[in-house]
Amino acid sequence: MSRTATIVGAGIAGLSAAAAVAPFFDTVTILDKDELPAMPRPRKGVAQDVQVHILLKGGELALEKLLPGARAALLAAGAVEVRQTGDVSIWEHDAWHPSRDLGHSQLLMSRPAYEWVLRRKVLALGNVEIRDNTPVEALAPEGSGLLVVATGRGDRLLASLDVPTTTLGIEVGYVSARFAKPKRYRGETRFIACIPKPPDDRYGLVCPVENDEWLITLCSRFDNKVPTDLGGFRAYATSLPIPDVADRLAEAMPLSPLRSYRIAEANWRHFERASGLPPRVIPIGDCISSFNPTFGQGMSVAAGHALALREALADGAANGNGLGQVAAAYLPRAAAVSEQAWAAAALADLEYPRTRGDRPAGFDRTLLASEAMRLAATEHPEVHLLRFEIGNLVKPNSAARSGAAARLVAKTLIRRRGE
Repeated sequence: MSRTATIVGAGIAGLSAAAAVAPFFDTVTILDKDELPAMPRPRKGVAQDVQVHILLKGGELALEKLLPGARAALLAAGAVEVRQTGDVSIWEHDAWHPSRDLGHSQLLMSRPAYEWVLRRKVLALGNVEIRDNTPVEALAPEGSGLLVVATGRGDRLLASLDVPTTTLGIEVGYVSARFAKPKRYRGETRFIACIPKPPDDRYGLVCPVENDEWLITLCSRFDNKVPTDLGGFRAYATSLPIPDVADRLAEAMPLSPLRSYRIAEANWRHFERASGLPPRVIPIGDCISSFNPTFGQGMSVAAGHALALREALADGAANGNGLGQVAAAYLPRAAAVSEQAWAAAALADLEYPRTRGDRPAGFDRTLLASEAMRLAATEHPEVHLLRFEIGNLVKPNSAARSGAAARLVAKTLIRRRGE
């Protein structure tokens, strides 16, 4: 289709994009403003790379399609395989998820380690080069190749475009650090999440990562703030409605400073409805949709966008279309990936009365249906599995509207309405 493709940004979105476009171009060049470390280390350009990052199952499957052997490479680099739900403890809306074998597992590690593994996989493709210390200040007025913009939620390259945007004022803050496990927890692969029922805005995560260590994150919203000193951090953990996070944190020794991060808004830029996007320019990842980071959707949505880009390029090549038509084929596909993740994140965010943003028509009914699915999942393994697969971007939201599991949810909803 053309000899060259250029990608701005060497994060998960940019690396996934490189894997997507590599079969269609002679050379693929990734440009990044940072100096990229030779080993898994945090870097300036990823503001929250010391925080917990979760690769959803759908994201893992997308990466495996883009980069065959990605799963094995992540495991070889120390990713922790967490069985669903044998290695998972989730307290949600004031009740524990049941423990069942859902037939799935997820790979957990630190964000720098994810990037390091994927950089090596992408470079092994043979026609991809990465140029670090190379900032890009503006788009070239015209070019012959493909340009993919993967510059994240702070993107400035496309900021001047008039793009319809959906915005939620979420005001989420969180503090994380990496910890050495106390002796009694060494070898434990348990992932713990404490998600109380709104309006309680406290939140806690214990994430096992490489080297038998933990990343522990404590979250808050609005005026509530998580302390950034170790004593205050531990005290905040004891305020959670379950003791599991505080118990592990009490004797854990920090291996990194406590780092805070705060995000005021979640944004979905509807490029599929915009005009004026330069020809052969493709936005991807957080440039399109940036969610509440505590839901762990960003990396997986970026991988889904990249898979959509590969499909659009393949269709264009099969039909003899030029690069000028790729965006028209890609953007609706990318929007569908964003829509699924946004629907889940927005529903959870909008449960908090102080979240700014329009509640859609029938929002109360949607909340009731979501709660019915959560309750049905505690009783019925097939609903539990479906809820996991939809939440992990393995199956579309429409899967909840048909089939045996959907009928069980409907029965629970009818019962809830009668209470």
